[in-house]
Amino acid sequence: MSKPLLGEMLVENGVITKEQMNKAIEIQQNEGGLIGIILVSQGIISEQKLVEYLAMQAKIVTNSE
Repeated sequence: MSKPLLGEMLVENGVITKEQMNKAIEIQQNEGGLIGIILVSQGIISEQKLVEYLAMQAKIVTNSE
């Protein structure tokens, strides 16, 4: 199983919209950086929400190995 993408997890759980995700991807393509950090810097999600979802992502990865 491949690592779930942070942005996809956030969209699937209704934390952000597809439009917000697309905007973050656009910024990433133009300026570089990590999606989670971009979402926080844009005020779309909180740092706490980012940490929560990174922990969820890590748990999924470690449970699938």
